[in-house]
Amino acid sequence: MRAAVLRFVSAHISLLCLLLVTAAVGLLTTHSYFNGQADVANCAMSYSRPRYIEQTEFGRSWTRYSAKYKLYLYREGGFDVHNQAFRIPVLFVPGNAGSHKQVRSIASATASAFVELVGKRPELVDQGMVGYDFFTLGLNEELTALHGYSILEQADFVNDAIRYILAQYPRTRARHRLSKDTEFASPASVVVVGHSMGGVVARTAFTLGNHMPGSAQALFTLSTPHSSPTASLEWHVEQVYTRVNQFWRHGFRNGTLDDVSLVSIAGGNLDSMINSDYTYVGSLAPARNALSVLSSGINDVWLGQDHQSVLWCGQMARKFAAMMIEIMDARSPSQLVPLDQRMAIMRRQLLPSIDRSVETQTHDRPMRADNYRYVQLAEDSVKLHPLDLRKLAERSQARPRKARALHLLPSGIAAKDKVLQILYDPQLFADASSDSERTDVQLALLGCRGNDTGTVADADLDV
Repeated sequence: MRAAVLRFVSAHISLLCLLLVTAAVGLLTTHSYFNGQADVANCAMSYSRPRYIEQTEFGRSWTRYSAKYKLYLYREGGFDVHNQAFRIPVLFVPGNAGSHKQVRSIASATASAFVELVGKRPELVDQGMVGYDFFTLGLNEELTALHGYSILEQADFVNDAIRYILAQYPRTRARHRLSKDTEFASPASVVVVGHSMGGVVARTAFTLGNHMPGSAQALFTLSTPHSSPTASLEWHVEQVYTRVNQFWRHGFRNGTLDDVSLVSIAGGNLDSMINSDYTYVGSLAPARNALSVLSSGINDVWLGQDHQSVLWCGQMARKFAAMMIEIMDARSPSQLVPLDQRMAIMRRQLLPSIDRSVETQTHDRPMRADNYRYVQLAEDSVKLHPLDLRKLAERSQARPRKARALHLLPSGIAAKDKVLQILYDPQLFADASSDSERTDVQLALLGCRGNDTGTVADADLDV
């Protein structure tokens, strides 16, 4: 009897120990999942001395939303002594329930970086580096993430604000002469910075009837859900997203957005409000115009950031300022360096480890097998016009023999299969502007349609 009791107790103790160990492992796993994977928040605090000057002249004669929304000019104490804007205009669009005061960290960092740079190298002013004027919107802290009509109203106000801002510069530039030797162009474009849903509002502004083409050629977004709304609580929000994203995808094909650069910066897994996958803009714009990056992968930042700290994090603010300083050029109506140069600067600043750029040419690279790609073009897919194919082949044949980039290969398949094989260098399609009006030709050869003789039929090249 005693032995049976001991066996019973021993079995239950073993079961209890197993349950305790299982519970402990479960708790540790849960804690690791929710806390151990998150980056450590090591952002340095940024400091500013802000002044916000309300643009009282921006009234009903300019916008129908003057009673609801406000426009302010940011001024950094100690640096900006003038209450008028005469440098390069930047417009900040706050996000869901955001405030116009959220601009202060990046505006202060940019002003400080500019003053420090020009203090060391004053000759840069004659090269178009004249500094920035940051305007910021007071949007009544509306919940744009939950209300589609608010997105449209704010986007309409953004266009009105841009129109007002640009109208001020001919007068203020004439009053505040920036250089004795260099004549600067009147701004025809505003740099737009959007936080969270402010980035969606900024992109929506391009789709509205009161948008002035070319009035915004550089768009920076911070923790913006571009691909889809984070909370689908209203049908109209989904409708706005669908229409805006469709406009942007087609805008780069029909030339509407050719000169626009779109940069999206995400905070990573510290941002519990916006999934970083939603911030990707590669599906909205070609690589020539767009860049998506995580803050934890930016040189001199190397930090994940939550949804608000992406605005005030000292490391991020300084990096943003350095990037903004390099792309300015007040000699151009856009107030920026050309698109390709601008994107190269931003890639260098935000992706320092990247070993290629849009300017890379095929003949500049060593000949290696991994420089080439192989495609097999099958029937009933995209059709290729022989003239276009001949131009590509002639361009390749004109290169030195070791740098040829396009090779037509025998299919080795029965003619009835109507298959064309091409070995090609992708960089061949990056410098096709000499033979075409297009400046950015992308490969879209998904197949060929054969005819009854087994040869390639006339068709259109889809690029």
